[in-house]
Amino acid sequence: MEDSLQRLLTARSDFPIWVRYTLTLGLVGIAFIARVMLDDHLRSYPVLLFIPAIFLSSVLFDRGSGLLATAASAALAAAYFMPGLPSSAAIPLVLFVLTGICIAAVTELLRHTLRKLSESKLYSEVLLQELAHRTRNDLATIMSILRLQARSESDPVVQTAIASAVSRVDVVAKVHDRLRATGDSSRIALAPYIEALCGSLADFHRGVRTISIGVRCDDVEVRSSQAASIGLIVNELVTNCFKYAFPEGRRGSVEVDVRAKDERVVVTIRDDGIGCPTEVKSGLGRGS
Repeated sequence: MEDSLQRLLTARSDFPIWVRYTLTLGLVGIAFIARVMLDDHLRSYPVLLFIPAIFLSSVLFDRGSGLLATAASAALAAAYFMPGLPSSAAIPLVLFVLTGICIAAVTELLRHTLRKLSESKLYSEVLLQELAHRTRNDLATIMSILRLQARSESDPVVQTAIASAVSRVDVVAKVHDRLRATGDSSRIALAPYIEALCGSLADFHRGVRTISIGVRCDDVEVRSSQAASIGLIVNELVTNCFKYAFPEGRRGSVEVDVRAKDERVVVTIRDDGIGCPTEVKSGLGRGS
């Protein structure tokens, strides 16, 4: 009901003025016929059925139509349902006219307010899309610069550190891609995001080795900030699996399992590699 009323208020009426006023008088005429048919039941309420006609005229068309409906309704009520117009009926008729004017004015104010809100929302969405696009381009530029720096370095340790940084930036970039794909600035479907992330990690780390990666993820939506955190965790654990579980071209598989449990997200990474060494150095990607 609320959505239908909002669409009616924000819709632009392109009818010529004579069409709007003719339709307005038609609505008043329908209310008049209904009042005549129900005269036995509504004798004490001579103007009751005219109020919906005023409201509909104001909502469907404009303030002028609402004012016209008010004037026509008051004239018909005074001529047919208030014969002689005694002084006792003058006050209710005046109140009815004032009520009709208020309905027309308030409806027009509401229409303008809703249109401004709609325009502001559209403008904000365009700005957010432009910001997301610029952010994604900036992240792509950062990754390109890091890759160029990695190629210019001869130290394998430095190259490995830069590659790790590139993969972490790519996690954030994929969050922005998923936001842009869904059109939702607050929530992300986790399953396609994790699948795309693991696919990129596999292509990035696997090289010529035969290492498969499988993904199982519940169909759940999370906030964008949560998706980024989960993506970083998956990135670190899967990267460690590729780096340490399969030395010397060893074959194997990595399983990524993401489940929703008790309003939490549980991430489990398994591999069939050589296992963790007894002594593990502390670091950013350490897992258990």
